[in-house]
Parts: sequence; structure tokens; C-alpha cells
Amino acid sequence: MLTILSDTQVRTLSDSIETIDQHLATIRALLADSQTVNFDGTAPAVKTPAKAESQPKTHKSRRKYRVLNTRQVLEIKRRLANGETATSISRDYKAHITTINSIKWGKTWKHVTLQQAEPVTVHA
Repeated sequence: MLTILSDTQVRTLSDSIETIDQHLATIRALLADSQTVNFDGTAPAVKTPAKAESQPKTHKSRRKYRVLNTRQVLEIKRRLANGETATSISRDYKAHITTINSIKWGKTWKHVTLQQAEPVTVHA
């Protein structure tokens, strides 16, 4: 649909829109300086928004994998030294494969070391 207006109609419409804008500005100014009062003359109660439930601070409750202890890390290091794969070890300990690889590459649990047995010499 196409509406064609004459120049006079366009000027009249523009003037009307300008007048409406001026009236809206006056209304906004009046409302900004006004107070809200109930019909009985009392001030309305201010509603505070309901407090949202806070999220848990840690994701520990959602953790799918177990935390390893020193004894388990020693056993993992022994198994890695014997050539077992990180995948099979991670399945057995229900630990993420990245955890096993971090132990393997020395990124974590550096302080836990395998005791190397001293070489046994046989005297003839």
C-alpha cells in the first residue's frame, strides 16, 4: 500500500508530530518531579526483587572423576613405567586421561617418585 501526501499534508503532519513531541517532553518533566501516592493518600510500598538462589561455589558436587591419593599415584607411576597405556589406567582409576598424562609427563604429583631399586651385583 502506498499513500501519497501533498506538500501541505506533509507540513501539517510534521507540525503535529513536533507538537506531540513537545507535549511528551512536558509530561515527562512533570512526572519526573512528581510523587506517587495511593488513592488513600499513603505512599506506595516499595517492592524489593526476590533474592535469587545462589549458585554453588564449587563444582565438586558435579565432579565425574575421582581425586587421587599418593598411594594411587605411586601405583599409576609404576604401571606407566611398566608400559601400560594412560587410557587403561584412567579407566581403572576412574580418572580423566588428562590427569594420568599429567602424572606421566611430570606436570602434577612431581613430589611423588618411584624408589629405584639399587642394582644388585653378584660376586663370583
